[in-house]
Amino acid sequence: MSIYTKVGDNGTTILQDGTQVPKHSPIIQAMAALDELNAHLGIIKSQLPASELKDENRELTVARCENKEINVYEQIQRTIMGIQSLLSCGKKPDNSGVEFKDLFIDEITNLESKIDATCAVIPVGHGFVTYGLCTKSAALDLARAVARRAETCLALAAEQSRYTTAALAYINRLSAFLYINARYADFEHSVTQAVVAVLDNEVKQYQLNLQTAKTIMEKIEHKAAALNIPIVVACCNAAGQFIAVHAMDNALLISYEAATSKAYTAAALKMPTASLTKLVQPGQSFYGLEALGGGKITAIGGGVPLFDKKDTLIGAIGVSGSTAETDHDLAMEGVKYFAKK
Repeated sequence: MSIYTKVGDNGTTILQDGTQVPKHSPIIQAMAALDELNAHLGIIKSQLPASELKDENRELTVARCENKEINVYEQIQRTIMGIQSLLSCGKKPDNSGVEFKDLFIDEITNLESKIDATCAVIPVGHGFVTYGLCTKSAALDLARAVARRAETCLALAAEQSRYTTAALAYINRLSAFLYINARYADFEHSVTQAVVAVLDNEVKQYQLNLQTAKTIMEKIEHKAAALNIPIVVACCNAAGQFIAVHAMDNALLISYEAATSKAYTAAALKMPTASLTKLVQPGQSFYGLEALGGGKITAIGGGVPLFDKKDTLIGAIGVSGSTAETDHDLAMEGVKYFAKK
């Protein structure tokens, strides 16, 4: 079977209701813009790492569709194809009794919930944005620009299809969704670059070695045993690479992840994690920080940095197993021991 029909060789095409229209007609231009938008979404989807495709806390929350899991970008692509199919019906009568303006109400509500969730974790400005801070945000901004053009085309096609009202509302919300996710990508990139810059500029005159780390951990565990608190304690170097992690008997499983996150955060930001508690609140300088790093960043007390006598960062300690205050106090036992060396 041939994939070409030659029907459109004269510059016209036929809608599903049999109407013959020129290929430059508003409805065909709208369908073409939506097709271009779908292609850009495909590029974005193809570049996502597997870890993001399974992330249920960010914009890639999976949805159940036809008994298989699909990420939100594929769901959007399917909705767009549904819009294209409806537009191709032209003015064909519909006897379903469905209110056309409500056709995509569930999809719109779903996008709005994702937009609101992202706005809650990053500072959103209202000025102009220079695109291209990172590859991911650039791709999202390009898709958003095409979505805006598709809106214009849909508005011009209003007289040729009764479905444009519902389609316009969905594409308008999709534009906002793409915009806020581009800003999240910029935010994530900026914070990551800042942390990398800090670590790359470190002049490590003293390297935290395994023997010192083990002694520090023993001092902390001795204090924890006296308090009858089973903990997990972790030590990492200035680059956030772990030297040793040890769990006391009966320590909670979750304490392992918490201790390593605390140590990593203290090294990355060169400050105790207890000091971050207020800084990550809405309106503060580090608001939204905990959403970054794939779970490696935490603002729970128990992580403390280690500095040598020249105030050069050489590593960090993370403790988990009790309250944030007690974990912090136990971690400070290691700092006090190290300061006496």
